[in-house]
Parts: sequence; C-alpha cells; structure tokens
Amino acid sequence: MKITHPKLTVAFTLMLGAIGNLHAEESKLSTLGCMLEPSKKVSVSSPVPGVLDKVAVKRGDTVKKGQVLFRLKAGVEFEQVQLVKAKADFAERKAKRNKALYKDDILTMHERDEIETELVIAKTELSLRVEELNLRTVKSPIKGVVVNRLNNKGEYVNVEPVMELATLDPLHIDLLLPASYFGQISKGQDLMIKPESSLIQERAAKVIIVDPLIDPASGTFRVQLKMKNPGSKIPAGISCTAQTITKSDKPAKIAKHQ
Repeated sequence: MKITHPKLTVAFTLMLGAIGNLHAEESKLSTLGCMLEPSKKVSVSSPVPGVLDKVAVKRGDTVKKGQVLFRLKAGVEFEQVQLVKAKADFAERKAKRNKALYKDDILTMHERDEIETELVIAKTELSLRVEELNLRTVKSPIKGVVVNRLNNKGEYVNVEPVMELATLDPLHIDLLLPASYFGQISKGQDLMIKPESSLIQERAAKVIIVDPLIDPASGTFRVQLKMKNPGSKIPAGISCTAQTITKSDKPAKIAKHQ
C-alpha cells in the first residue's frame, strides 16, 4: 500500500516505531543477579604449626601453580634429615660390603636379614624426615593472584589461613534468572557479557552449568558461565549484563544486575 498524504505518512512511521520499540521491550529479560567471580578461590594455610621464616609473595602478586608461597623455620627438621641420611648411607655401604658374603654363604640367614632390614628401615626413616621437612615449604595449588596476605615473617601460624588466592583467568559469571526463562538457556550456549564499566569491552562467555532445579521460594534458577580473561585484565567482583547472541549477531539483552 502506497501512502502519499504527508500526515498519513508521519502517522504510519510513528506506528512502525512504536511496534519496533514494543518488540525490543519484549526481548529483554531481567535477572536478580549477574556477577563476575573468580573461577577458583583458595585459602592457603600451613599443614604443620610453626614460625614463618619467609613469605615470598605479597598482595596483588601473580603466582604460578607450584610456586613457593612461604616457608616455616625448619632448622631442627633439616638437621634431622642430615642425621637420618647419614644412617641410611651407612646401612647402604654395609649392605654392599656384605653382598659378596651372601653369595659365599658366609653370613647366616639371620645376619643377612638383619642387614637388609636395617637398610630398609633407614631408607624409610629418611623418606619420612624429608617429607616432614617438605611440609614446612608451602607452594601454590593454583595459578592466580594473591588477593590477601594475613601473616608476616616471624609470626606463628597453625591451621588458620596465611593467604588467599584467586584465579581470574578464566572468570566465572553467576546469573540468577526467573523461572520463566528455564529452558531458554542451555549448557554450551554462548552469551555476550558486558561488565558495568565503560572501560571494559563486552565479550562472549560459555554456559557451563544450568541448575536443573528451580528454587520454589524465590522462583529462580542459577546459571554459571566461563569467560576467558587473558592477562586477568577484567577484575572479579563487578556486576554485569548478559545478552543472547542471535544469528544476526545483534545481541538481545537478557540480564542485568539490580
């Protein structure tokens, strides 16, 4: 239908705009929460009580998995290792010296068993003392950053955490969605995540968990996503919005933190 009258043309244009806005409003989905979280959080404590001899990292430092975080004073344990090692070395030399006597049946079975048992006991005790010494050096169980350091050199530590670590690459995003959206989000689906900061660009994240149950009290369910964060440039702990990614590559807003 061709509309030529100016007033009718304006009216028809306004009607189309209103319909478009209505469609846009219907595509928006609200949520009770959208938050960027570390993918791992670890509180690191000492496996044995003692006095801190060295704390190798500080708050904000990046750490690798297996990197030394702190050491306890271990003078006594080190000397015990040296003592037991000397005993183990002696038992091994004694066994070697008597090896020829075994073949010639000069030693009795009792003497042979005694020498071999002494060597086994010495090696086992050495391994035990080395493990006890190693317990006084604590290494990072994850790759991440130090978010908190609770003790300093010279302080006595027991079972309480000495420091807290977090992995920021990847990040996890926790969404809390109304039950009406259940079935619209599936595992493996990509969503577009926009942190609520004008300095951070939006990027895609993949759904890794969709809760199979709806909370009857709140009428909501949880969704968790994983988002790559090279260089840990995006901080955790900030709110965000999430959008579905359509075939036309035009995201439609589905979630916003309130």
